Amino acid sequence: MTPREPVPARTTTPQVSTHPIGTPSGLSPNAGTLAVAAWLRDRGLSLPAAKSWRVQIALELGDRAASFMFATTKFQITIDPQSWGFMFMHGDRTSTILVTNMAAARDADEHRLVAMTPPLKRIGVLLRDLEARYHMFFPRHHAAIRSDIPGSEPMIRAWVSSF
Repeated sequence: MTPREPVPARTTTPQVSTHPIGTPSGLSPNAGTLAVAAWLRDRGLSLPAAKSWRVQIALELGDRAASFMFATTKFQITIDPQSWGFMFMHGDRTSTILVTNMAAARDADEHRLVAMTPPLKRIGVLLRDLEARYHMFFPRHHAAIRSDIPGSEPMIRAWVSSF
């Protein structure tokens, strides 16, 4: 009697693989968090340990520093662990778009931007489209930046300058 070779199983259980981008600890793997994870990775940013965080960027018209206060024309981006989104105000209309699993209007979409929402890495394309549509320009070097991620402002400012 000769020993038999093990018989391969007729069915196999697929190996669980991780997403190539990787989702930082504590984040769920949906479209918004995957975009945020890629954005963090592309900037070389490390998250603060066991602390919530948020990044906000505001752009306004004119040759002065932008702020987070009201302005008649403003483009603002918000990035947090679970989602990212933007707000565009111009004249008496506002669009506020939030991307968690898919882009959706949060409060209003009076500029009809939800269907035009690009991936986070291409948000500059949308900004340039809005500038062309409304014949205006947001000076990138005057962007207001708030970030809870220590040491992140130079990388965020460089990203905004690339728009």
